[in-house]
Amino acid sequence: MIKKTIPILILPLLILVFRPLNVDLNQAIILSSLMITIISWVVGIPNKIISSIFLLVIFIMFGNTPIRTILSFPLSSNFLLIVFSFVFSQGIINSNLAKKLFLPFINKYSRSGVHFLITMIISVIILVFIIPQPYSRVILIAMVYLEFFNSINLETVTREVLMFSIFAFNIIAHVLFKRADIVLNNGILAVAKVQMSELEWMKNLLVPGLGMLALAFLFFIFAFRKELKLFKPGEVRVTKTELNKGDKINLALILIIIVLWATESIHNLSGAAVLIIGTTFMYLRKIIGFKDLKSVNVELVIFLTAAFSIGSVMAGSGIADKIFGKFTEFLPNEFNFLFILIIVSSTMILRIFLGSSVTTMSVAIPGFISMTDGKVNSTIIMFLVFLSLLTVYLLPFHNSLLAVGEGIYYSNKTVLRFGAFCIILTFISIFLFYVPWWNFIGLI
Repeated sequence: MIKKTIPILILPLLILVFRPLNVDLNQAIILSSLMITIISWVVGIPNKIISSIFLLVIFIMFGNTPIRTILSFPLSSNFLLIVFSFVFSQGIINSNLAKKLFLPFINKYSRSGVHFLITMIISVIILVFIIPQPYSRVILIAMVYLEFFNSINLETVTREVLMFSIFAFNIIAHVLFKRADIVLNNGILAVAKVQMSELEWMKNLLVPGLGMLALAFLFFIFAFRKELKLFKPGEVRVTKTELNKGDKINLALILIIIVLWATESIHNLSGAAVLIIGTTFMYLRKIIGFKDLKSVNVELVIFLTAAFSIGSVMAGSGIADKIFGKFTEFLPNEFNFLFILIIVSSTMILRIFLGSSVTTMSVAIPGFISMTDGKVNSTIIMFLVFLSLLTVYLLPFHNSLLAVGEGIYYSNKTVLRFGAFCIILTFISIFLFYVPWWNFIGLI
């Protein structure tokens, strides 16, 4: 692997030596270090902790940007929100409530492949409000449905397709609510420097997002129509599960946290504060313990700190103006079909090559906002980039959520088969659902 990456490192070295676009020495060091780090993130050598710390050190030394700005993520409420969402989500899993509540529902209504997809999508949307951490949520749903599959006679190919659908529709559901992906959705707001409540997010994305979800549902049925026809549940072992007193108390606690989180704009208690309170009560209820702190992904937290600093340093050091300023001439003077097509296509290409959603948004959002300054609302640019990177994948490594289930529940071939449809889905949805809706509500 190291031998393969050596030729790739030649480009950062050339930037440092020849300084293209008339960058000065500090800018050349930042740009070459950023390229080295992104390459490291893609190939996984060295690990993200080392490469991310390296980038942060370079930014602090040469970025011409205040340290507080560079380290804005760990100093923000989003940091606490993400960290405690890991522990809170682990508490939901420990409580075993999801399994007890959803398995009877699945047993009752999953009588065909199409019916299964409908129940699964409903389960995903409901659990968005209960489990804020997407990785924990998708693993829990997969475990519940796997138990259901073990109770019926199901073809292997059909099982693989249905297990993949859990992950694929979880990704699309991230559009609907701000809390659906506590990392990515809050991340795009942080990178774009946009403040937005849950209700504002839903106003902008929920209606067109449901259109996108419905279209994805039809595409999925078409793509895997043969496998879905093989779904024959036969005799299902109906699981009768009653909640004991402890379960009811835990459920009440979780529901209170959900209500408090949903009504943040009324009581002005931040989402981070609500999660901290909820996690504290979970500890007092002995649903979680200190051992569950291991559920916090330290590597992800350090990676996000570095990724979220890219836009600020690119702007503060003057690199953004020199690089993206050259591309402004390719953009039309007004917001039109071609304008959107350039933004969406460019983001998709970056997404495929960079692999990581967070890395792509950290580079694309500040760049495109600087390019389109005065031409269009930065919120529109943020959403276009978000939609263009969210559902675009060809292989599991293109989306970390898909990587969780690859090799365990489904193969690369299955991902690639639907991934091609997802690229079409993204283009159609943006022009058919999102842009008309944004015009309707006055965002454009």
